[in-house]
Amino acid sequence: MHRTRDGSRWAAATLTAVLIGVGFLLWWVTAGRPLPDSAGSPVRVEPLVTMIAYGVAGALLIDRRPDLPFGWLLAGAAVLVVVQVLILPPAYAAVLDGDRGAWARWGLTAGTFAFAPVAVQGLVNIRFPSGRPAGRWGAILEKVIITCTVLVMVGGLLGSTTLRDVAGGATGLSHPLTGGTAVGRIADAAIVLAPVVVVLGLIAGIGVVVRFARAEGIARQQLKWRAVGVIVALVLFPPAVTGQLPALSNTVDAVVFVLTLVIPVLRYRLWSIDTILRRSLVYGAITAALVIGFAVLTGLATRVVSRQVAAPVAAVVVALSFVQLRDRTQRLVDRLFYGGRQDPYRTLRDLGQRLNAVPGGDALGSFGHAVASALRLPYVAVERADGTPVASYGTPVEPLERRPLTYEGRLEGFLVASARRGEEGFDDRDHSLLSDIAGQLGPALHTRTLTAELLRSQQRLVAAREEERRRLRRELHDGLGPALTAIGLTLDAARARLETDPPAADHHIVTAREAAAQALADLRKVVHGLRPPALDDLGLAGALRSQADRLTAGSPLRVTIEAGELPDLPAAVEVAAYRTAVEAITNAVRHSDGRQCRVHLDASVRELVLRVDDDGTSAGPWPPGVGVTAMRERAAELGGSCQAGPSPGGGAVTARFPLPETP
Repeated sequence: MHRTRDGSRWAAATLTAVLIGVGFLLWWVTAGRPLPDSAGSPVRVEPLVTMIAYGVAGALLIDRRPDLPFGWLLAGAAVLVVVQVLILPPAYAAVLDGDRGAWARWGLTAGTFAFAPVAVQGLVNIRFPSGRPAGRWGAILEKVIITCTVLVMVGGLLGSTTLRDVAGGATGLSHPLTGGTAVGRIADAAIVLAPVVVVLGLIAGIGVVVRFARAEGIARQQLKWRAVGVIVALVLFPPAVTGQLPALSNTVDAVVFVLTLVIPVLRYRLWSIDTILRRSLVYGAITAALVIGFAVLTGLATRVVSRQVAAPVAAVVVALSFVQLRDRTQRLVDRLFYGGRQDPYRTLRDLGQRLNAVPGGDALGSFGHAVASALRLPYVAVERADGTPVASYGTPVEPLERRPLTYEGRLEGFLVASARRGEEGFDDRDHSLLSDIAGQLGPALHTRTLTAELLRSQQRLVAAREEERRRLRRELHDGLGPALTAIGLTLDAARARLETDPPAADHHIVTAREAAAQALADLRKVVHGLRPPALDDLGLAGALRSQADRLTAGSPLRVTIEAGELPDLPAAVEVAAYRTAVEAITNAVRHSDGRQCRVHLDASVRELVLRVDDDGTSAGPWPPGVGVTAMRERAAELGGSCQAGPSPGGGAVTARFPLPETP
């Protein structure tokens, strides 16, 4: 963004001057007073159109791009026309009434300022669209036009030719300062350069057409509009110089010139379209309000004082009310275009209330809609760190802005937003407000993630419980059930032969006893699968020692169990730690060539830490087999973690199991 505060002030000053000129011109014309052109003919529309077109367009360009010359040139020409309108009509009316005093003759020299828009068109054509002269010949042509324009303006202010031309060729009019002197004669001669400036301006316009024919890409599209304006100016040139409808030709030329300068700027994004529209709405509304206010005040004041007093008083009142009216209208239009960006604290408060009002996962979707509506954005989305969308509103439009969402220093995701249509990106205020919004969304996304993980964990637990129930049902039904049935049938057979065939009865009883022993073994296997009995009989450390002795029988590996005073552990933690340690010892026995294995248990207030180390060698990272995966899943089910792999001393398995807080 190239806009500066000084640019905005000059834009406001230009519009204020134009409003005063427009108001004075309307009052003067409605009063039935004559208004001369450069040939002394009455006109009404030409200066009005020139002031408004050049003034509004110039103020707009100064406000947005004060670094480019176009706005300054247009504004300068508009202000000179305003000066002409304020000074020339009273002087012209005085001359018509027979007053040829010094002040009236000085006022007629203001007709020279009508030449400014003509010179400005040539200078704009030389510098469009980059703001710099188009090549070496363009720079030379620009210097010649500026020099000739200055000479023409000085000649018009110091010579007598302008006085006689504006007054319709009235005789006996001489310049009050230089009339009859050599300076006056030189000044009159300098006015002859006016047609030279016009011809050079046409040459500059032809240069625009030539550059358009040679240009490519976006420059060709920009020059196309200005080339059309040049062609229209060439068509209007003959009737203007021959005296056929000169006022109409000049009016149409001024409008076409401004339009063909502004349209490519808006359409091909020399700067922000939405911002220009916003400023246009502001100043258009202000212009309408002040013109109406000036007319009303002038009409009311003329009932009390004369018209000569009423118009200046109304102009002063209108000028004083400009700043306050502009600020109020600016806030209204900013709210329309940018939503709550102008009041970030209120916006954050409303968004926070919106975020807390909707429970659960729907809060993020509602929040995205609220952000898009509050800031007038076409697209807002919330994504996880891996790019998975969580919630979105609208349709994405380039460019996209991505703001990180963090919680306790950890990246949770991103807030994605599209810039407003017609804008090339976000400015500093947007960036600041989006950062504050992202600060609120980080904890919300973290809560959403935790909720989703909790739901998945609950689903896994329910699935695991049902799978375990089905396994128990299958083992009891297929294993223990037939065994008990067989025992009952065998006992029935033994009772039937107890009196008739005692040896057969004894055989059936022995068979039943063996079946009962097998059923008991199967039952113990099922019970051991639920929870190892050794944990209840020996405790965690003792159960690990017992199991380690059985696993290392006949193996050179020796296992050492290190455990201090362990508190009463939750059953789930105790079983998970036991099975993880047994799996780690089993892997060391099967795959390690080490001689020593150390199992260390350490319980703090918050967690139980299990570490199993061996001094064997490892060829590389451990593949995620069934055993390693099972260890990690057991820790994750309890909210812990498990790391398994090679270490500098051999192999290592470290598992952490959170412990519940003791009331």
